[in-house]
Amino acid sequence: MNKPFVWDALVRLTHWIVAALFLANYFILPKGSEPHQWAGYIVIVAVIIRLIWGVITHSPARLSRFKPSPRKAIEHLKEVKATHQDHHLGHNPAGAIMIWLMWALLLATGITGWGTEWSVFHHAHWLKETHETLASITMTAVAIHVAALIVMSKVTHRSYIRSMWIQKKSTQ
Repeated sequence: MNKPFVWDALVRLTHWIVAALFLANYFILPKGSEPHQWAGYIVIVAVIIRLIWGVITHSPARLSRFKPSPRKAIEHLKEVKATHQDHHLGHNPAGAIMIWLMWALLLATGITGWGTEWSVFHHAHWLKETHETLASITMTAVAIHVAALIVMSKVTHRSYIRSMWIQKKSTQ
């Protein structure tokens, strides 16, 4: 039996840090509070660490292994619809588009939030509005991401979510 794919520890760690802190900032922490700010800073750092890891690793987490391509994503989705299979290790072409989009949105959200604290932008309401809009767009992308994982898991009978959980290595 083939061992299911599992992301490496750094990918899983940065993923869950970003997921937990983004959701805490969006739903729980008071907007503009010090904990909200620190959570945002940590999200920025975690995404940057993940991107650096994607440049230096030789695993499926390597950024060059999943360059976003709308044409390849459409072809992939047609293939999955026809075959009910996905043989990609790591991100498939549709997932590649989503992860690059989420990284860009997370960084833009974090940077605009950080910018609202700079004295030069202290009265720039447009920046606060941009930050809030980006956070809402990011939340929409997160919802689509989770829905896509659930749908793909049902269609392909492969647990995409399990690949992000800590798992014991098989002794066989």
